[in-house]
Amino acid sequence: MRLLVAWLLTTAAALTTYAPPPLRVLETPTRDEVDACAATMCEGFWTTSQLTPAQIAALHKTQSDDFRTRFSGKRRLRGSLLVVPDDDEGVAAMASLELGLVDVVARAVLPRDDAERKFIAALGRLTTRDRNILLRAPIQEVCGTLFDGNVRVVPLVSNVAVLPTSRRRGLGRRVMRACTDLAVDWNYDEVVLEVEAANRAAGALYDNMGYQELWRDTRSALKVDASVEQGPPLRRRPDVEHVAMWRGGLLS
Repeated sequence: MRLLVAWLLTTAAALTTYAPPPLRVLETPTRDEVDACAATMCEGFWTTSQLTPAQIAALHKTQSDDFRTRFSGKRRLRGSLLVVPDDDEGVAAMASLELGLVDVVARAVLPRDDAERKFIAALGRLTTRDRNILLRAPIQEVCGTLFDGNVRVVPLVSNVAVLPTSRRRGLGRRVMRACTDLAVDWNYDEVVLEVEAANRAAGALYDNMGYQELWRDTRSALKVDASVEQGPPLRRRPDVEHVAMWRGGLLS
């Protein structure tokens, strides 16, 4: 009995002194920070157990290059990486929040490159004077003028990943809550995300956190494929059902 009491007291003391590492918002991540996030995506999002070390390295490079383009380079639409550090100077859990375009008529979240091209093309149709005036306005007003209300700017949550060794600690919920908090800091009242319909665990988490289904659509999606010998071990799957989910009322 004494041993049991001692163990309980020791456990309670450890729990009271444990402090989770502070979550960080990376607005302009360094190369090392981008690489750490890419490593977490490789281990915590993609399925890499069947890959060779060379394939994992190729996947990591592809993910790093993507993050570097999206978050470290010159961007027209705002974005940040949100990370919970681990004990080894890596990233235990992460997500990203980016401003993106949603076509409310077509019921589609525009891919990042398509969104920027659409944005730039619409600006290019204006005179220099009108463009300079409009670019000083809030982003929602800019979109309302450019797209007649059919396309809206919303914060998009993506790249949610938790290392296998860091799961069951509530870190997924933590980075998701941080995304909504950051959206509020950006003065937005809503966030949108997309998830594959087959990923029921993630869908259940988002539903439990107050996200509501907006629509479903079917399109291609990337998956890890160990049979790919050249370049990153990724292949497109056709006809994958996606669910767009929304959470609003953040400013109320």
